[in-house]
Amino acid sequence: MAAIAIGSLTDIEKTSYVKEALAFAKFALIYRQFGSKEEVAERDGKTRQWFRFDIPAVTSGSDFTGSATYVKNTTGAAPTFTPATPTDTVVTATADYLFGKGHEWNNPVAYTSFADIKSNLRAVNAEHAGRSVDTEVRDVIKAGTTVQYSHSKASRGLLTSGDQIVMNDIFDSVTTLRNNSARPIKGMLSMMHSHNVTAQLMKDTAFQSAIQFQKPYIFEGTIAEIYGVRFTPTENASTVANSGSNNAVSTVEQSLIAADGGYGCTYWMMNDYDLVYTGPGGWGDEWANRNALTWKMCEKAVILNNAWLLRLESAR
Repeated sequence: MAAIAIGSLTDIEKTSYVKEALAFAKFALIYRQFGSKEEVAERDGKTRQWFRFDIPAVTSGSDFTGSATYVKNTTGAAPTFTPATPTDTVVTATADYLFGKGHEWNNPVAYTSFADIKSNLRAVNAEHAGRSVDTEVRDVIKAGTTVQYSHSKASRGLLTSGDQIVMNDIFDSVTTLRNNSARPIKGMLSMMHSHNVTAQLMKDTAFQSAIQFQKPYIFEGTIAEIYGVRFTPTENASTVANSGSNNAVSTVEQSLIAADGGYGCTYWMMNDYDLVYTGPGGWGDEWANRNALTWKMCEKAVILNNAWLLRLESAR
Protein backbone atom coordinates (compact mmCIF):
# COMPACT_ATOMS: atom_id res chain seq x y z
CA MET A 1 0.00 0.00 0.00
CA ALA A 2 1.26 3.47 -0.83
CA ALA A 3 2.23 5.74 2.04
CA ILE A 4 -0.57 8.06 3.16
CA ALA A 5 0.34 11.72 2.74
CA ILE A 6 -1.31 14.19 5.08
CA GLY A 7 -2.24 16.32 2.06
CA SER A 8 -4.64 13.59 0.92
CA LEU A 9 -6.59 13.60 4.18
CA THR A 10 -9.87 15.42 4.64
CA ASP A 11 -10.08 18.56 6.79
CA ILE A 12 -11.80 16.57 9.53
CA GLU A 13 -9.05 13.95 9.57
CA LYS A 14 -6.34 16.59 9.52
CA THR A 15 -7.91 18.30 12.53
CA SER A 16 -6.75 15.48 14.82
CA TYR A 17 -3.14 16.16 13.87
CA VAL A 18 -3.54 19.90 14.48
CA LYS A 19 -5.16 19.27 17.87
CA GLU A 20 -2.32 16.93 18.75
CA ALA A 21 0.16 19.65 17.82
CA LEU A 22 -1.61 22.26 19.94
CA ALA A 23 -1.17 20.11 23.05
CA PHE A 24 2.59 20.51 22.68
CA ALA A 25 2.63 24.03 21.28
CA LYS A 26 0.35 25.71 23.84
CA PHE A 27 3.12 25.93 26.44
CA ALA A 28 5.14 28.06 24.01
CA LEU A 29 2.19 30.19 22.87
CA ILE A 30 2.47 32.69 25.72
CA TYR A 31 2.22 36.01 23.89
CA ARG A 32 -0.56 34.80 21.57
CA GLN A 33 -2.81 33.96 24.54
CA PHE A 34 -3.71 37.52 25.40
CA GLY A 35 -4.14 39.13 21.98
CA SER A 36 -7.52 40.13 20.54
CA LYS A 37 -8.52 37.92 17.64
CA GLU A 38 -9.03 39.28 14.16
CA GLU A 39 -12.41 39.82 12.53
CA VAL A 40 -11.85 37.80 9.35
CA ALA A 41 -13.28 34.51 10.54
CA GLU A 42 -13.87 33.09 7.07
CA ARG A 43 -10.28 33.77 5.95
CA ASP A 44 -11.51 35.95 3.09
CA GLY A 45 -9.08 38.16 1.22
CA LYS A 46 -5.38 38.75 1.67
CA THR A 47 -5.46 40.80 4.86
CA ARG A 48 -6.50 40.45 8.48
CA GLN A 49 -8.54 43.08 10.31
CA TRP A 50 -9.12 44.26 13.87
CA PHE A 51 -11.37 47.03 15.19
CA ARG A 52 -9.88 49.47 17.66
CA PHE A 53 -12.36 51.67 19.56
CA ASP A 54 -11.51 54.74 21.58
CA ILE A 55 -13.19 55.30 24.94
CA PRO A 56 -15.45 58.38 24.66
CA ALA A 57 -14.94 61.34 26.96
CA VAL A 58 -17.41 61.84 29.81
CA THR A 59 -18.77 65.40 29.53
CA SER A 60 -22.21 66.68 30.52
CA GLY A 61 -24.41 69.47 29.22
CA SER A 62 -27.99 70.64 28.88
CA ASP A 63 -28.09 69.27 25.33
CA PHE A 64 -25.80 67.44 22.96
CA THR A 65 -24.17 70.49 21.48
CA GLY A 66 -20.44 70.94 21.77
CA SER A 67 -18.52 68.21 23.52
CA ALA A 68 -21.30 66.94 25.79
CA THR A 69 -21.68 63.15 25.72
CA TYR A 70 -24.61 62.97 28.13
CA VAL A 71 -27.37 65.37 29.17
CA LYS A 72 -28.19 66.49 32.70
CA ASN A 73 -31.23 68.63 33.53
CA THR A 74 -33.67 69.27 36.37
CA THR A 75 -36.88 68.86 34.36
CA GLY A 76 -36.69 65.19 33.47
CA ALA A 77 -37.54 66.05 29.87
CA ALA A 78 -35.83 63.82 27.34
CA PRO A 79 -33.45 65.69 25.05
CA THR A 80 -33.47 65.48 21.29
CA PHE A 81 -31.83 62.21 20.30
CA THR A 82 -28.50 63.07 18.75
CA PRO A 83 -26.51 59.86 18.28
CA ALA A 84 -22.76 60.02 18.16
CA THR A 85 -20.53 58.14 15.74
CA PRO A 86 -18.10 55.94 17.65
CA THR A 87 -14.47 56.70 17.11
CA ASP A 88 -13.02 53.52 15.71
CA THR A 89 -10.10 52.48 13.56
CA VAL A 90 -9.94 49.42 11.37
CA VAL A 91 -6.43 48.01 11.62
CA THR A 92 -5.63 46.05 8.48
CA ALA A 93 -2.46 43.99 8.06
CA THR A 94 -1.17 41.65 5.41
CA ALA A 95 -0.61 38.19 6.83
CA ASP A 96 2.88 36.68 7.09
CA TYR A 97 3.64 33.11 6.08
CA LEU A 98 6.01 31.12 8.26
CA PHE A 99 7.64 27.88 7.12
CA GLY A 100 9.40 25.51 9.49
CA LYS A 101 12.67 23.80 8.61
CA GLY A 102 11.31 20.39 9.54
CA HIS A 103 13.02 17.00 9.80
CA GLU A 104 13.75 14.02 7.61
CA TRP A 105 14.16 10.34 8.39
CA ASN A 106 14.64 7.12 6.45
CA ASN A 107 12.27 4.19 6.44
CA PRO A 108 14.71 1.76 8.13
CA VAL A 109 14.65 3.94 11.25
CA ALA A 110 10.97 3.19 11.72
CA TYR A 111 11.61 -0.54 11.28
CA THR A 112 14.48 -0.71 13.77
CA SER A 113 13.24 1.64 16.50
CA PHE A 114 10.82 1.03 19.34
CA ALA A 115 9.86 4.72 19.18
CA ASP A 116 6.97 6.07 17.14
CA ILE A 117 9.11 8.30 14.92
CA LYS A 118 6.23 10.19 13.32
CA SER A 119 4.45 10.88 16.59
CA ASN A 120 7.62 12.08 18.29
CA LEU A 121 8.56 14.34 15.39
CA ARG A 122 5.05 15.82 15.30
CA ALA A 123 5.61 16.84 18.92
CA VAL A 124 9.03 18.35 18.14
CA ASN A 125 7.63 20.19 15.12
CA ALA A 126 4.68 21.52 17.09
CA GLU A 127 6.86 22.86 19.88
CA HIS A 128 9.16 24.55 17.37
CA ALA A 129 6.16 26.02 15.56
CA GLY A 130 4.67 27.34 18.80
CA ARG A 131 7.89 29.02 19.84
CA SER A 132 8.49 30.46 16.36
CA VAL A 133 4.99 31.86 15.98
CA ASP A 134 5.01 33.28 19.50
CA THR A 135 8.35 34.97 18.83
CA GLU A 136 6.76 36.80 15.91
CA VAL A 137 3.98 38.08 18.18
CA ARG A 138 6.46 39.01 20.92
CA ASP A 139 8.66 41.01 18.54
CA VAL A 140 5.66 43.06 17.41
CA ILE A 141 4.25 43.95 20.80
CA LYS A 142 7.58 44.63 22.51
CA ALA A 143 7.98 47.61 20.16
CA GLY A 144 5.13 49.46 21.90
CA THR A 145 5.72 53.04 22.93
CA THR A 146 4.46 52.89 26.53
CA VAL A 147 7.53 51.93 28.55
CA GLN A 148 8.72 52.23 32.15
CA TYR A 149 12.01 51.32 33.79
CA SER A 150 12.79 49.60 37.06
CA HIS A 151 13.31 51.76 40.13
CA SER A 152 11.67 54.69 38.28
CA LYS A 153 14.69 55.27 36.06
CA ALA A 154 14.01 57.73 33.25
CA SER A 155 15.54 55.70 30.41
CA ARG A 156 17.18 52.40 29.56
CA GLY A 157 20.58 54.04 29.51
CA LEU A 158 20.27 54.88 33.21
CA LEU A 159 19.65 51.31 34.35
CA THR A 160 22.36 49.74 36.52
CA SER A 161 22.92 46.15 37.56
CA GLY A 162 21.06 46.92 40.80
CA ASP A 163 17.85 47.85 39.00
CA GLN A 164 16.34 44.39 39.15
CA ILE A 165 12.57 44.19 39.13
CA VAL A 166 10.63 44.57 42.39
CA MET A 167 6.92 44.65 43.20
CA ASN A 168 6.92 48.45 43.36
CA ASP A 169 7.83 48.49 39.65
CA ILE A 170 4.79 46.37 38.88
CA PHE A 171 2.55 48.52 41.05
CA ASP A 172 3.68 51.64 39.14
CA SER A 173 3.31 50.02 35.72
CA VAL A 174 -0.14 48.61 36.41
CA THR A 175 -1.26 51.98 37.78
CA THR A 176 -0.19 53.60 34.52
CA LEU A 177 -2.29 51.13 32.54
CA ARG A 178 -5.31 51.59 34.80
CA ASN A 179 -5.05 55.36 34.51
CA ASN A 180 -5.20 54.81 30.75
CA SER A 181 -8.57 53.03 31.21
CA ALA A 182 -7.03 49.64 30.43
CA ARG A 183 -9.36 46.69 30.95
CA PRO A 184 -8.36 43.28 32.33
CA ILE A 185 -8.15 40.11 30.28
CA LYS A 186 -10.40 37.49 31.88
CA GLY A 187 -10.31 39.36 35.17
CA MET A 188 -6.64 40.34 35.28
CA LEU A 189 -3.93 42.22 33.48
CA SER A 190 -1.37 39.82 32.00
CA MET A 191 2.37 40.14 32.57
CA MET A 192 4.65 38.09 30.31
CA HIS A 193 8.19 37.82 31.63
CA SER A 194 11.28 35.63 31.89
CA HIS A 195 12.01 33.02 34.53
CA ASN A 196 14.80 35.29 35.78
CA VAL A 197 12.18 37.91 36.62
CA THR A 198 10.25 35.22 38.49
CA ALA A 199 13.31 34.48 40.61
CA GLN A 200 13.85 38.20 41.32
CA LEU A 201 10.25 38.62 42.46
CA MET A 202 10.48 35.56 44.69
CA LYS A 203 13.44 37.23 46.46
CA ASP A 204 11.69 40.59 46.84
CA THR A 205 10.56 41.14 50.43
CA ALA A 206 7.49 43.11 49.30
CA PHE A 207 6.44 40.16 47.14
CA GLN A 208 7.02 37.72 49.98
CA SER A 209 4.95 39.83 52.35
CA ALA A 210 2.13 40.09 49.82
CA ILE A 211 1.78 36.32 49.41
CA GLN A 212 2.35 35.16 52.98
CA PHE A 213 -1.38 34.90 53.66
CA GLN A 214 -2.24 33.52 50.22
CA LYS A 215 -1.59 30.15 48.63
CA PRO A 216 1.87 28.68 49.33
CA TYR A 217 3.27 30.11 46.11
CA ILE A 218 6.82 30.48 47.33
CA PHE A 219 6.93 26.88 48.55
CA GLU A 220 5.50 25.52 45.31
CA GLY A 221 7.78 27.66 43.17
CA THR A 222 4.86 29.12 41.24
CA ILE A 223 4.27 32.79 40.59
CA ALA A 224 1.37 34.51 42.35
CA GLU A 225 -1.54 36.69 41.23
CA ILE A 226 -1.14 40.05 42.93
CA TYR A 227 -2.68 43.51 42.40
CA GLY A 228 -4.88 42.18 39.63
CA VAL A 229 -1.91 40.91 37.63
CA ARG A 230 -1.57 37.45 36.09
CA PHE A 231 2.11 36.46 35.93
CA THR A 232 3.02 34.30 32.94
CA PRO A 233 6.69 33.28 32.80
CA THR A 234 8.30 32.07 29.57
CA GLU A 235 11.81 31.19 28.44
CA ASN A 236 10.96 33.06 25.23
CA ALA A 237 10.80 36.46 26.94
CA SER A 238 12.50 39.35 25.17
CA THR A 239 15.81 40.82 26.36
CA VAL A 240 18.32 43.46 25.27
CA ALA A 241 22.04 42.71 25.51
CA ASN A 242 24.77 45.08 26.73
CA SER A 243 22.68 48.11 27.62
CA GLY A 244 21.96 50.28 30.63
CA SER A 245 24.47 52.57 32.28
CA ASN A 246 27.51 52.73 29.98
CA ASN A 247 26.48 49.32 28.60
CA ALA A 248 27.28 47.86 32.02
CA VAL A 249 24.11 45.77 32.20
CA SER A 250 24.75 42.55 30.29
CA THR A 251 21.06 41.69 29.95
CA VAL A 252 18.02 43.98 30.20
CA GLU A 253 14.74 42.17 30.77
CA GLN A 254 11.72 43.33 28.75
CA SER A 255 8.60 42.25 30.61
CA LEU A 256 5.30 43.03 28.90
CA ILE A 257 2.05 43.87 30.68
CA ALA A 258 -1.02 43.68 28.46
CA ALA A 259 -4.65 44.71 28.86
CA ASP A 260 -7.64 43.69 26.81
CA GLY A 261 -7.44 45.19 23.32
CA GLY A 262 -3.80 46.21 23.65
CA TYR A 263 -2.76 44.07 20.72
CA GLY A 264 -4.23 41.58 18.31
CA CYS A 265 -3.10 38.34 16.71
CA THR A 266 -4.55 35.76 14.39
CA TYR A 267 -6.10 32.52 15.56
CA TRP A 268 -4.21 29.26 15.87
CA MET A 269 -6.65 27.23 13.77
CA MET A 270 -6.73 24.41 11.27
CA ASN A 271 -6.53 26.74 8.29
CA ASP A 272 -3.73 28.85 9.82
CA TYR A 273 -1.38 26.21 11.19
CA ASP A 274 -0.70 23.07 9.17
CA LEU A 275 1.49 20.00 9.38
CA VAL A 276 3.17 19.05 6.13
CA TYR A 277 4.14 15.40 5.69
CA THR A 278 6.00 14.23 2.59
CA GLY A 279 5.91 10.47 2.11
CA PRO A 280 8.56 8.35 0.37
CA GLY A 281 9.06 8.42 -3.37
CA GLY A 282 9.46 11.04 -6.05
CA TRP A 283 12.42 12.50 -7.89
CA GLY A 284 15.62 12.17 -5.90
CA ASP A 285 14.13 9.41 -3.77
CA GLU A 286 13.88 6.55 -6.25
CA TRP A 287 14.24 3.96 -3.48
CA ALA A 288 11.17 5.45 -1.73
CA ASN A 289 13.12 5.69 1.49
CA ARG A 290 12.92 9.31 2.66
CA ASN A 291 10.19 10.85 4.86
CA ALA A 292 9.85 14.51 5.79
CA LEU A 293 7.72 16.37 8.32
CA THR A 294 7.48 20.13 8.77
CA TRP A 295 4.96 22.91 9.49
CA LYS A 296 3.66 26.15 8.04
CA MET A 297 1.66 29.02 9.49
CA CYS A 298 -0.29 32.02 8.19
CA GLU A 299 -0.27 34.61 10.98
CA LYS A 300 -0.11 38.26 11.94
CA ALA A 301 0.17 40.37 15.08
CA VAL A 302 -0.46 44.11 15.46
CA ILE A 303 -0.48 46.69 18.24
CA LEU A 304 -4.00 48.07 18.63
CA ASN A 305 -3.62 50.54 21.48
CA ASN A 306 -0.22 51.50 22.92
CA ALA A 307 -1.92 52.91 26.04
CA TRP A 308 -3.07 49.39 26.97
CA LEU A 309 0.28 47.72 26.49
CA LEU A 310 3.33 48.49 28.64
CA ARG A 311 6.95 47.32 28.46
CA LEU A 312 8.71 47.17 31.83
CA GLU A 313 12.50 47.04 31.50
CA SER A 314 14.81 45.93 34.30
CA ALA A 315 18.27 44.49 34.85
CA ARG A 316 18.89 40.77 35.00
